[in-house]
Amino acid sequence: MSKKARTGHHEHQDSERALAKNTAAEARAKAAVRDVQSVAAKTRGMQQKAQSRRG
Repeated sequence: MSKKARTGHHEHQDSERALAKNTAAEARAKAAVRDVQSVAAKTRGMQQKAQSRRG
């Protein structure tokens, strides 16, 4: 195997690893956004409930 072919193979592995990291990071980011949205919805619901009790 020539030196060039070997470096090409390593680059491919690096790109796969980077892709996997990006996918994991995206999944974490989406999960964080979902958590924030659910908390916001929960607090909105609690506020509406409290307001309806007062009214």
